[in-house]
Amino acid sequence: MVVMTVLPFGSWPSPLSPAALTAATRGLDEVRVDGSDTYWLESRPWENGRVVLVRHVGSTGAVDDVVGEGVNVRSRVHEYGGGAYAVRSGTVVVTTMPDLRVHVVAADGSLRAITPEGGFRYGGLVLADGFVLAVREDHSGDGEPVNTLVRLSVDDDNADGGTVIWEGTDFVGRPALSPDGLELAVVTWDHPNMPWDTTTLRRAVLAGAASDGASAWEVVAADEDVSVGQPRFAPDGSLWFVSDASGWWNLMRDGGSGPEAVHRTESDFMQPQWVLGMGDYALLDDGRALVHWWADGVGRLGVLDPETGDLADAGVPGVQFDHLQAVGDEIVVRVGTPTELPVVVRGRIGGPVTTLRRSRDDGLDPAYATAPQAWSWTNSGGLDVHGVFLPPGHAQAVGPDGELPPLLVFVHGGPTARAEAGLQLGRAFWTTRGFAVLDVNHSGSTGHGRAYRDRLLGRWGVVDIDDVVTGARSLADAGLVDGDRLAISGGSAGGYSVLRALTTSDAFAAGTSYFGVADLEALASDTHKFESRYLDRLVGPYPEAKDLYVERSPIHHLDAVQGAVLLLQGGIDEVVPPAQAESMAAALRAAGKDVDLVMYPEEGHGFRAAEAIEDSVTRELAFYGRVFGFTPAPSA
Repeated sequence: MVVMTVLPFGSWPSPLSPAALTAATRGLDEVRVDGSDTYWLESRPWENGRVVLVRHVGSTGAVDDVVGEGVNVRSRVHEYGGGAYAVRSGTVVVTTMPDLRVHVVAADGSLRAITPEGGFRYGGLVLADGFVLAVREDHSGDGEPVNTLVRLSVDDDNADGGTVIWEGTDFVGRPALSPDGLELAVVTWDHPNMPWDTTTLRRAVLAGAASDGASAWEVVAADEDVSVGQPRFAPDGSLWFVSDASGWWNLMRDGGSGPEAVHRTESDFMQPQWVLGMGDYALLDDGRALVHWWADGVGRLGVLDPETGDLADAGVPGVQFDHLQAVGDEIVVRVGTPTELPVVVRGRIGGPVTTLRRSRDDGLDPAYATAPQAWSWTNSGGLDVHGVFLPPGHAQAVGPDGELPPLLVFVHGGPTARAEAGLQLGRAFWTTRGFAVLDVNHSGSTGHGRAYRDRLLGRWGVVDIDDVVTGARSLADAGLVDGDRLAISGGSAGGYSVLRALTTSDAFAAGTSYFGVADLEALASDTHKFESRYLDRLVGPYPEAKDLYVERSPIHHLDAVQGAVLLLQGGIDEVVPPAQAESMAAALRAAGKDVDLVMYPEEGHGFRAAEAIEDSVTRELAFYGRVFGFTPAPSA
């Protein structure tokens, strides 16, 4: 019999120490297939956040590093990168940091550079016979970097940086290449659009010689306020892509007579294209498609028959699916469940799948894994809002009778991202200590259609903050959490939500901002190209809408701050420069507010090193303990 110990919420002894959040916990990303072999990128906090290309050898089951020790496989195109490697018939190419060059990987893991040193960045790599297609970002000139699509010879040093085959748009996505290597397709977009606003899909015929470009470009899809993405050529030569022309990101197909809907449903089948090379569907050799979507707050995985419109369950248990790949009659996907961190699995549709790699070899005891619950509420404008709620859970501890748990509200970044229902150690760290957690999918989040995303246009810092506040209060009103002990935490755009909520409401007693935006004017004038016009649509054109920028910038309303503030900031953050956090902290101190700033000199926009991750969450826990009046249990 398990004897439950009564302990104050927040002070429960958790099996997840701060070190457990990083120790032997891998980030699994960019899954690819090459015949019977499966590849993925693996981020390792214990190696200071190094990203390693890893391969599962299908013939033997061996798992090995493809690149040598110290090689960091990352792209920085659009700052967020993506498409940092490609593989075809055993040949592997990668782009690496800090040199940002493209390399061919030898069998022993050594690298041979095929692009020059200098101001070029590459990403969205696609490998063909003898050449690589890549998105190139040129930082060598004055003004904004220039984005183009280029062709690189695998056997040459490409001293000129590659042959340009598409130019003239502000941004270029990862291209798609037809099975015969003769056609390509690419999505482009221009300021002030983001790739989930208005994009254009083009296709062209590739010239034969490696030194030649492309010809006969034609527009496949280009409608105002319609986002298209992720082009793929099917084995029969038809071009597939995702479009939200219907109001939802649904699949389309162009077989030569113009685009047609493959399947229409009020569900999103794609994520926002923050990085190059995302894989939200895969085409099977028999003409069907492996797809994922969201319904009832969780992810689903299925097989779509374009001829009948039937959508059948793929038979892979889980609530979170991404990085979909297919080869022959096999599928590969990254899967998350309510009790297990993401794993890479491979197998046949309808048959058993084999786990190739786990994010963590030693999982969380299911007795401590709180089941996520879909939670919806109505905001002040009468609109439905959604999120993921997790009550506190522990195998051997309970809270005192008559006491309700504190609530920690998580706000995702983006702000065009989403909270998923799969297990996340970052949430379990809190629920196993006696916190309830609400992970908010505020207006503007993905997975609820175009209209839901567009709620944020012109209203960032207003409607999303109302969503967060009303969501927290809905749980207090339902008697599930202590309404006097509400805290809020978020990073980047989520960090802005934290600061904005603390300056516009009295709902939260404490807030933790990870590299959050404090000054919208500074963000509009001092950020990278990809997001340099993002606020045109979220707030308004700058400087024409200067008054709105000032009104919605937390740094101008410090006298209104309610609750204690913890600021956690990377010292080399180029998305949200550290000067914003320093200015915010100085001004709050001058105003007599409860504030603490911790700077991590070697961290950028998102902490990668184990030391920074562990230290930041340790400080955040101690911060809430001080504010809410509990003593955290010592780490195991």
